[in-house]
Amino acid sequence: MAVIAGARTFHQVRATVRAGFMPVMKVSWVTSPLALAFAQAFLPNEVWVPFFNFIGFVIGTYINAHTKKKRLQALRRKYQDQRDMDGRDGRSEYDRRTEYGRDEKRDSRPGY
Repeated sequence: MAVIAGARTFHQVRATVRAGFMPVMKVSWVTSPLALAFAQAFLPNEVWVPFFNFIGFVIGTYINAHTKKKRLQALRRKYQDQRDMDGRDGRSEYDRRTEYGRDEKRDSRPGY
């Protein structure tokens, strides 16, 4: 599931499993008894399988989206920390050279 959510390396998969396993288990422990009680009380036996498949699909989609969102936030923080350590202010070299739209190195026109 981590690969489907976008993890590409072994370390990303391992980190996703470590971060996402207990939340998945907690959601499963809460929703499974509730879904079973609902199915037993209100649904005929013939629709139990599609009902549980639908519940599993919804929960799996939610968990994957939530886990991927957390992983992307961690990557953004990592790259932001690297950028801060490098002393970059988010501007390109060209933007630093060009104050007020004028390239100091390339513009040889005299300033009048």
